[in-house]
Parts: sequence; structure tokens; C-alpha cells
Amino acid sequence: MEYEVRNIRQGEWPLLEDFLHEAIFVPEGFEGEVPRSVIYDDPKCRAAFEGFGSRPDDRAVVAEVDGNVVGACWVRTTDEYGHIDDETPSFSISLYKPYRGHDLGTAMMKTMLDDLRDAGYARASLSVQKENPALRLYERMGFRIVGDGFDETEWLMVCRLDHATALQVRRLGPSDAPGLVEMRVAQLLEEGARESVDLRPALSDYYARHLADGTFVSRAALAEGRMVASSGISIVEKPPYFGCPTGRIGLVSGMYTLPTWRRQGIARDLLCRVVDEARAQGCGAVHITASDAGVPLYRSVGFVHNDNFLQLSL
Repeated sequence: MEYEVRNIRQGEWPLLEDFLHEAIFVPEGFEGEVPRSVIYDDPKCRAAFEGFGSRPDDRAVVAEVDGNVVGACWVRTTDEYGHIDDETPSFSISLYKPYRGHDLGTAMMKTMLDDLRDAGYARASLSVQKENPALRLYERMGFRIVGDGFDETEWLMVCRLDHATALQVRRLGPSDAPGLVEMRVAQLLEEGARESVDLRPALSDYYARHLADGTFVSRAALAEGRMVASSGISIVEKPPYFGCPTGRIGLVSGMYTLPTWRRQGIARDLLCRVVDEARAQGCGAVHITASDAGVPLYRSVGFVHNDNFLQLSL
């Protein structure tokens, strides 16, 4: 199929309403049509098109076939679905049904991402229904899930555009214990713990010993040699039970990302890596004690609440 991807023209701005309506995900088995009133009744939908062109961050490209506009991809920093902050453009993208599956969506997204990158934006965001097959396209374009979106039916995804600082993800060893200690202390303090004792000596001893013998496995993300995100999992054994016949359990701890590096999918990537490590070591379950802020991340990879967990402090 011959097509052209170009910048939208001012006279075509009203088309964004049509494409937003076209973009509404219809789950399998749904019968009937989605009323057009949906995009006007929902303030977050209206934020995707109302007043387009009036804000400096408004950008849009269209796909044209035989002189007709058949798709659009646009970004805004309004409070629409997928909005993170006023510096991060959030995507909307849509194609008329007969033109899907011909790489037009990929071409539009690539053009827009290149445009945002050239303009100096650090990242872009979007939201997608968890059942929407378009999720695979977004992942191919570099977007990563960072947690639930507006509600638990959708994912919030982020694509990092600023590649000036490349991230290195690697497994940590005993010599990395000092950096891991500081990340752990920072995490505990941010979660509201009171620094009643100096934990650093005990943490240093724990990490040095257990990183050496493999009973604690840690993956971290480093930028220019500096640790910006950490993760860890302790491999422990208890008497086997029906829910875990191996008796081997992974205990996740030390999930922490420096504030300026958050909401970029880094923590989720590290979490998946340590969960894979637990699986490789024969663990039948993975447990974690989560802060309120971390719950959406853990749920996004399959963790569920266990109301039977109790603790006795000694």
C-alpha cells in the first residue's frame, strides 16, 4: 500500500475527534457501536483534542492514502489518558479499520518519536487497554510498561527518548555492596522509617556474604557507573507445602529507583529479572512486602495480595 506520513494541516485538526472515537478499544465479544458521545462526556477524552493547536506541545502527523487522511498520531501534555506530567507528551494514535495491519501505525509513531527526540523531549507516554493487541506495537517502538494507567484495566507505558546517558543493567557482586547499602537506606527512609540505628554495617555484612554465596541475587541499573535503580531477591528454604512443593521461596527486597529515573520501566525490568532468577533456582513462589507506591508495579507482573501474612516483631 502506498502512503505518505506528513505533518497535519490546520484545516485537518477537527479530524482528531474522528480518530479519537475510532481509537476506542472494543473488546472481543462486544456487539454494537460505541456512541460518539463517549469522547465528549469524558473529560480525559476531550483533553486529547479540545483546543488542539493552542499549546506549544501539540504535535500531530497523519497518514495519507490516495489523497485521503486515513490515520493520525498526535501528542499533547494535557490531562488525558496516559498523562504523566506537563513535560511529557502523551500519545494518541488511530487508523481507520481498512488501513490497519499495513505498517501505517508504525510509520506514524516512528515519525512522531523522531520529531520529539529532535525537539529535546526526554520521554513520551501513553495508555493502552491491557487486552489491546496494539500493546505489542508500542513495545516494538520502545515503550515499556511502568504500571497501571487510569485504572487497573489499562497499562501506563513510557518511552525514553533521551539516550545521552545509556543505562547498563548487570548482576551485582560483593564489591557492589557499598552502593547497594546506600540504595537500601534511601529506600527505607523514603518509606517513612526512622533511622534509630546505623544499619550500614549490618547491611554491608549481609550483602557481602550473600552476594558471594548466591543466596541473595541483585540486579541494578547504572548510568555512567552510578547506581540509579536496584533490586534483590533472597533465596530461602522452608518445609515444602502444597502451594510450593520445592520449599524454595524468593523474598524480594531492595526495589528502589532514584526519583529522577522513575516511571521509565526500569523497576519493572529489574523486578522481572530477579523473578526469573528465582524461577531458575527452582523457587515455587516469590514473596514481597510492598509499599503502597509499589503495589501497582508488583500487580502488573502478577503478584496478588495474601491476607494471611502476619508478623511478630521480636
